[in-house]
Amino acid sequence: MKGKPMGLLTNLILSFVHLFLVATDILFLLLLSRMLSYRWQTRWLTALNSTGKPVVDWFASHVQKTLGHLTSKALSEIAILIVGLLALTLVRLFLMVLFS
Repeated sequence: MKGKPMGLLTNLILSFVHLFLVATDILFLLLLSRMLSYRWQTRWLTALNSTGKPVVDWFASHVQKTLGHLTSKALSEIAILIVGLLALTLVRLFLMVLFS
């Protein structure tokens, strides 16, 4: 057996981090499907977009509220989704660097 075995608390923290990373990956996929459905109207994109609509709308409203505090002009939904994708990517990269 190499190294020290992980304790219960360490395993629990890493499990929650892994769960958060999976949730951000799913949200990234749903945001990407919403953005792609503006350009292409395929059956599977429409189905994926309608499935994730409540989550994407919730996330977009929070990003829009945060951007509203920073800027005074209103942004389009595509711009809000792009900022959300960038924010998710940065959070994911930060967590991967922190826990690797």
